[in-house]
Amino acid sequence: MEKIQWLKLYYYKEKFGNLVDKYEVRNFVESKIGASYLNPIIGVFNSVEVIDFKSLPKQFVIKGTHGSGYNIIVKDKNSINEKGIKKELYQFLNENYFFRNREYIYKEVPPRLIVENYISELDSDELIDYKFYTFHGVPKYVLVKKNENGKSKKCFYDLNWTKIYPDSISQDFLEEEIAKPENLDEMITVARKLASDFIFVRVDLYYVSSKIIFGELTFFPTAGMKRFKIEHFNKELGEAIILPAIA
Repeated sequence: MEKIQWLKLYYYKEKFGNLVDKYEVRNFVESKIGASYLNPIIGVFNSVEVIDFKSLPKQFVIKGTHGSGYNIIVKDKNSINEKGIKKELYQFLNENYFFRNREYIYKEVPPRLIVENYISELDSDELIDYKFYTFHGVPKYVLVKKNENGKSKKCFYDLNWTKIYPDSISQDFLEEEIAKPENLDEMITVARKLASDFIFVRVDLYYVSSKIIFGELTFFPTAGMKRFKIEHFNKELGEAIILPAIA
């Protein structure tokens, strides 16, 4: 946790902002692994006023490009409260995500809105989110997230797909056994290529209709504020981060 805070304050600063910008990061992903891993987009907009809702498809997703949690999923455009959605989008654009947890990497990211294709599986309780923890370009563990009994749950697997149990079972522990993805090797390769330039980064991927889809790069999981519930992880993964010397 302490090393993540150090990286937040002294290393991953404004110069890496393009990698957490949900629009700009697409260029990086395309250069590393190709555009086929990206969810197609409909458009990117600097303001709410320039979005023509009438021209959008029946289903779509709107995201703020400048932070986390700025998401609106539209399953049926004909049943939305457009005025209410616009109000929420204004709120997105008026917030600098940096001020939530002092993650400098977000400080200079311009607030914009990106409209992506709607993928039904990404809004399903059956969706599995695979989050690869990588250290100096090497994936070590996968955090798996999935809805179980209507609630978001999570657990860790190693790269041999052995489930890792925490020291004590908490309410958010994913009890369900998740089958090893048939394309796990490809996912590991994708994570390794995307992480190759970084000391630490979590590479978030989805697997939808036999296709890997890039989610995002996360440099400070939980803003570096929470310890792992698997206590030996705190030492093991902390030791895996070798900090650079800063003059």
